[in-house]
Amino acid sequence: MKKMLVLLAAAALASATASAQTTTETTTPSAGYPGRREPGRAHLSPEQRAQRMTERLTRELILTAEQAPKVQAIILAQAQENEAIRTKYAASTDRRAALPELKAAKDKYDAQLAGVLTAGQRTRYAQLREEQQQKRKEKSKDGKVKVKAQS
Repeated sequence: MKKMLVLLAAAALASATASAQTTTETTTPSAGYPGRREPGRAHLSPEQRAQRMTERLTRELILTAEQAPKVQAIILAQAQENEAIRTKYAASTDRRAALPELKAAKDKYDAQLAGVLTAGQRTRYAQLREEQQQKRKEKSKDGKVKVKAQS
């Protein structure tokens, strides 16, 4: 009986030890802005970001086999340009200094994307962008409320 209890305790200890050894992903500051942490996105290259976004748009907008490579090329060019802009302003203490250039790049690539998408896809894309903006506003609003409550 004692041997059985000892074996059971050893097995429980071994399984608890094994399950406790999970790896956690550490976030590193985003390339563009010191101190800013973006889990998941911070480690992605422009190519990886373009691939993910193309896969998402293919799913959401039901892109054709002809549209997908064109969309990916546009998104890749935008991701590379955005990274260059963020690198340019990385030493700046004012993150907002990069906003006009980032907005101009976004507008340029949105126009290119609109040329590839059908009318229905453009409408759905606009809806997706609006939903993302609403989520960011809610997240920002929640963050501001928390900061005010701590003061």
